[in-house]
Amino acid sequence: MADPTYSPDGKFMWTGSEWIPAPPKSEPEPPSPSEQALNMQDSVIGGDVVHSTVINNDATAVTSAVITALQQLGMINQEPVASPAPPTPEVELPPSFKVGDHVEYHSPTNARWLNRCTVVGINDDRTYRIEVPKSSKVETKHAVVIGSAPGTIRPAAPPYKVGDRVLANWKNYGTYYPGKIATKHDNYTFLIHFDDGDVENNVEWSRIELMQEDSAEVQDYLNNMGDNERELVEAFQVFDENNSGTIPATKFFEILTEIGDEPLKIQETMAEFAELGIDMDSELDYRELAKYLATTNGDDIESMQYKLEVVIRDAKIVDGCLKGYAYAHPKLGEGPVRTSTILGIEYDERATARVETRNTMYVVGPTGWDVLPADHPFNAVYSVGEQIKVEWKESWWDASIINITDGKYQIHYSGFDSSWDEFVTTERMQKLG
Repeated sequence: MADPTYSPDGKFMWTGSEWIPAPPKSEPEPPSPSEQALNMQDSVIGGDVVHSTVINNDATAVTSAVITALQQLGMINQEPVASPAPPTPEVELPPSFKVGDHVEYHSPTNARWLNRCTVVGINDDRTYRIEVPKSSKVETKHAVVIGSAPGTIRPAAPPYKVGDRVLANWKNYGTYYPGKIATKHDNYTFLIHFDDGDVENNVEWSRIELMQEDSAEVQDYLNNMGDNERELVEAFQVFDENNSGTIPATKFFEILTEIGDEPLKIQETMAEFAELGIDMDSELDYRELAKYLATTNGDDIESMQYKLEVVIRDAKIVDGCLKGYAYAHPKLGEGPVRTSTILGIEYDERATARVETRNTMYVVGPTGWDVLPADHPFNAVYSVGEQIKVEWKESWWDASIINITDGKYQIHYSGFDSSWDEFVTTERMQKLG
């Protein structure tokens, strides 16, 4: 019998049609040199094996390949910690079944419920014989009982129908997203249209829960999920000049190798892209990429007790969001950003603004604006003779306005002779009090 094929980390085994948890070894053996080298051709992504094929301009295929590259580079986790499933009602166990009933079997090997099982016989001791469909055959279990523990059976979940509102575990990465059943296939898998525009086909029952939209717990789950993903999408949108939903692979390559606290080595990244057949002329579906990164990245900004401060220049407010050039952005490092919706703006005594968004506090200096907000202190009306503060070499000095010409203000510094008089703009002026 041929040796089974294991995933690179040794935790999953290929049956010929699907990946299942590998059985434990009695005595762990040290990996051989060939096992230590990760083979990109056997990288597990959502249950599929990624092969070294030229994927060119298929945005979905390129994005999946990029995710594989990120895993191999160690930039994101290979085994993300799954978020808890949304709350679901308890399954009521019946007193008995009859021959022909559709049931679910709790497989001890797979550690999950298997659907499409059928009661084919009732034993004298009132245990049941059931048929469990496998990838290549139907297996019979001869003496099972009703229950919820491994090795038992329960009523099959109600079959979903087209149009049902559901929560589905997207690509089995561990986070449930709201959507709708679009198609029901004969093999009991489903096509899901997610509310955010994503589509996933052949989704198994085990990754779907009916959405109890009137449940307060479900509503709380929906209201608190996805903030990190939205931040990433909004950051990537800065590079999507045509609103196409994609960004060039060259731009993402630049982000990986030039931006952030620990950029990747250029040669290493080029080798990974070449191994996966990623053409630098191809496009990436950044919504899918952001969803995966948000699901697997352990740096959840929202879990911190305070919001990180990011300095930004060339700032302006567009449709309730802040745009500009950021330094040390927690996701993209240095570069252009478009933030999530602004929650509030406060100015200190020097007219430095702190612009609060969902997860980040952006700091804009007195001269850091491309377009001043309507309530900025520099928009105040000044008059001749008024006592003000004027910025000079990063310090603020008492002064008075002695003339106004073409939008510029001639000022006289208090305690200095007239040789120090100069014309300034409102960016360097501030009212007293």
